[in-house]
Amino acid sequence: MFRLTVVILILLSVCTEQTIGGSFFIYNQVRHGSLMKVHCKSKDNDMGWHVRKYGGVYGFDFSDNIFGTTLFWCNIWQGPHLEHFQVIVAFESRQYPHDLNAWIRWSVRGDGIYQSINGATWKFKYHWDNKL
Repeated sequence: MFRLTVVILILLSVCTEQTIGGSFFIYNQVRHGSLMKVHCKSKDNDMGWHVRKYGGVYGFDFSDNIFGTTLFWCNIWQGPHLEHFQVIVAFESRQYPHDLNAWIRWSVRGDGIYQSINGATWKFKYHWDNKL
């Protein structure tokens, strides 16, 4: 029984050393006077509701689970009366190499939502109100 416990502990330590994680930040860059409301969740974590004024940021650090199946999505509202809405996939393990500790930034703007990974150039990702 002792040997089995030791083997399991060694396997868990090896698996957790190979996991990824990182940080993501969501910036309100819409325009002065516009609010941004954010609610992010994963299967196991509800990060709560957060409101930021223009220029504000919301973010957190996380670790991927040992199975590489972590998924965080965020509901984002913006505008003077929070009249525009979009759901984004803020982080999904399978999108990133497993040796990467991703630093993901999201920029909430008037024309949509942009993403930058590890300091790369901003790329347009989402329109407002689920428009294609």
